[in-house]
Amino acid sequence: MGSDHGHKDSADGTDSSSGTTTAPTLIGSVQRALRLVEAMHAEGGVTAKRLARITGIPLPTVYHLLRTLSHEGYVRREGGAFRLADDLPLAS
Repeated sequence: MGSDHGHKDSADGTDSSSGTTTAPTLIGSVQRALRLVEAMHAEGGVTAKRLARITGIPLPTVYHLLRTLSHEGYVRREGGAFRLADDLPLAS
């Protein structure tokens, strides 16, 4: 309980107690959302179906991620197309 065994202190996966590097823990849904953001940046306005095709993410998942990105202000829907918001809510 009081042990820090395997505790990683840095974002790169380095364990400060031993100096070794381990594989970082990655969150798949975040990776998929970022693939959608990158695709929208490259394509401009794009349909969910096209996003699914170019990213390899299943269409239902694309819709769930787009709904979340839209709710958070990162994505706007224009007709049948989705695009990145002009005023992304990024920290300055």
